[in-house]
Amino acid sequence: MNTPQITFIWGAVLLFLLFYYLGTTIHRTKKIIGTVLTIGVSAFCIWAFAGLGIKKGIDLGGGSSFTVQLQPSIDDKGQPVPLSPAAVQQAIGILEKRLNPDGGKDLLTAPQGTDRILIQMPGVHPDEVDNIRETIQKVAHLEFRLVHPQGDSALAQMKATGQPVIGYTELPGKKDKEGKREVASYLVKSRADLEGEHVVQAWPALNPEGWVIHLKLDSAGSKIFADLTSAHIGENLAIIVDGEVLSAPTLRSAITGGNAEISGKFTQEEAQELASGLENPLKNPMTIIEESNVSAAFGEQTIQQGIQTGWVSTILVALFMLIYYRFAGLIALIGLVVCMLLVFGSMALFNFTLTMPGIAGIVLTIGMAVDANVLIYERLREEMAAGKTLTAALEAAFEKAFSAIFDANITTLFSAVILFYLATGLVKGFAVTLTVGIVGTMLGALIVTRVCFNWFIDANLLKKITVTHIIPNRTFDMLKWSKPFVIGSFGLAAVSLLVFPIKGKDAIGIDFRGGAITRFEVTAGKTVATEGVEKFLKESSIQGAFVQASSNATANLITVRSEYDDGTKVKELLESKYKGELSGGQTDRVGSIVGKELAIRSSIAYGLAMLAIFIYLVVFYEFAFAVAAIVALFHDCVIAIGLSVLFGQQLSVIHIGAILTVAGYSINDTIIVFDRIREMLRTHRGSIRDIMNEAISATLSRTLLTSLTVLMSMIVLYFFGGPSMKEFALPIIIGVVVGTYSSIYIASSLVLWYGRVTGRGLQRHASDSSVKAPGAAA
Repeated sequence: MNTPQITFIWGAVLLFLLFYYLGTTIHRTKKIIGTVLTIGVSAFCIWAFAGLGIKKGIDLGGGSSFTVQLQPSIDDKGQPVPLSPAAVQQAIGILEKRLNPDGGKDLLTAPQGTDRILIQMPGVHPDEVDNIRETIQKVAHLEFRLVHPQGDSALAQMKATGQPVIGYTELPGKKDKEGKREVASYLVKSRADLEGEHVVQAWPALNPEGWVIHLKLDSAGSKIFADLTSAHIGENLAIIVDGEVLSAPTLRSAITGGNAEISGKFTQEEAQELASGLENPLKNPMTIIEESNVSAAFGEQTIQQGIQTGWVSTILVALFMLIYYRFAGLIALIGLVVCMLLVFGSMALFNFTLTMPGIAGIVLTIGMAVDANVLIYERLREEMAAGKTLTAALEAAFEKAFSAIFDANITTLFSAVILFYLATGLVKGFAVTLTVGIVGTMLGALIVTRVCFNWFIDANLLKKITVTHIIPNRTFDMLKWSKPFVIGSFGLAAVSLLVFPIKGKDAIGIDFRGGAITRFEVTAGKTVATEGVEKFLKESSIQGAFVQASSNATANLITVRSEYDDGTKVKELLESKYKGELSGGQTDRVGSIVGKELAIRSSIAYGLAMLAIFIYLVVFYEFAFAVAAIVALFHDCVIAIGLSVLFGQQLSVIHIGAILTVAGYSINDTIIVFDRIREMLRTHRGSIRDIMNEAISATLSRTLLTSLTVLMSMIVLYFFGGPSMKEFALPIIIGVVVGTYSSIYIASSLVLWYGRVTGRGLQRHASDSSVKAPGAAA
């Protein structure tokens, strides 16, 4: 039985168990089904992870590098069209769609010089190289041209006389696997009757005659095609890709509706590749001029430091949970383990690569998983303090915590799904791990821990739960500090924004604005460590340089990406330092890894994610809550990234994952507070300010505990994780600190301010004599 079949069977069984668990109300049945579901998910994920493994992204595990050179396209008069920056960007966009159609791979592309593109892909298996090479170089220029009415006889006469047929040209037929052509050549029109630029969608399909490709044309192409086919019924129309006639069917009737079909005795793989190419055609042919294997962008030492510090921080979080929540903390850790198994098992199963932004998604997942358990346990403590039995308190705790956990996770899921479908490249790595992590968080917190509690309580092994209680159980006047916090924090946000125009290009790293790439050959028999090169360059005042080791067919190489103005200096420094070890230094300009398309698409995706969160909060909370949450989120991200730059960092690829983590944490934290405010507004009467203070005080313990667990991980990473990990950890540390107080003093204060200024919304839930009419002073 192959992997897809096993996956389908396991998936169907587990899905059935999940629905059965959610549908039954019988306590014993729910406990048994939940246990089987937990064991089943864990076993399946362990099988997937152990059997398939997780591919590391090129930033973590290295991979293959291709340098391609674009060729000028030819105009209608047969003259070459000079390359433009737009043509290079079009080629980059098409290559990313062809090589990474599902967004699961960690593909890096960057323009190099004026006519070349650098492509780096994570660990490519030798069996894949030929297909990748063909995919890169396939132009997929589609044309429809009418065949000469006399067909073979006109072609034979042209060959016999040596005289060309005006308005027509000879093109070869399609080759089979053995390199033979079923039809040697066709005499077709010199100019295309319809170009492939009108194709908006192409997909392979299997019909009784074999694999074919269906095409969907745009409105202009549909009209041209309908007019062409209706005017030439009975004639042959050649379907041409990259100058080769795939087939030339006879037109039996007019073809309307904008749909067409290409046949040509394709295999399934050929049909899929051609459909992908036709949907994403290159305007300029390209040639691979260099192939090599490259080392991890962050270096083996950095990766090992990251793994070690990750283990240390995980152990610290586990110890904290055990000390604070005692036995309940142990159960929370079981849920967290199942959550992580689901993340890694799913990534292995669906062949997603693990990247640095992906690690950011895992960090946020751990934080959200811990947070879900903290929410439940804090509710459990409140219910037990109210005098309920352990069983009754547990049921009430899960029921009351559900809305906060659901709202926090569903809004984060909006962001993850939209980022996955609309963003490109590295951002998708974050979206993938976060999406799976949200599912794992819900499973671990709401099913696994509940099942564990039920087993221990039913067996009389757990009669009470002891929880450390640091925050006093009383109401604090939190909002009295709102004004100084709002003024000071928005002032800090303004400073954070001003950092960028003040520091100028020094605020933006070469990942975003491009730079220089300098290559050296390593002398045969010598070994040069990338960590040593990077350290030497930093000591020589070359900041922000990335060093990679690579190899091609002839030699081992050292490649350095640096500021463009530093390119010559890098060449001179390394040739002097490593004389006899490095030689042949060559410097060239290289474009940004975070290209214009990635930046635009990611920004659009981020904006739509915020819109989705805003709409959700308007529908299920209130307009004031929605506005306050988005303002607080933007405020947190601006300060996190602005202060990181102020402290000497430059924006780079690694900051993408960091800022997305801050955004996820910020919205999660704010919604937890808002959920309790919404609950108390429904059940309490009196001053809105007092009700909000009571709600914030009730969630204060949870807010501080969750922040502390995330901060522990990031602080360990910052101090012991190496330079690259510092860049990742610092903005998250800042973002968590800011997000902790902003959910109280920024978001909640804005909600209260809105009620006072407008006199609308919140007074539906409480009688507040302090609410004033519109226009009144706050």
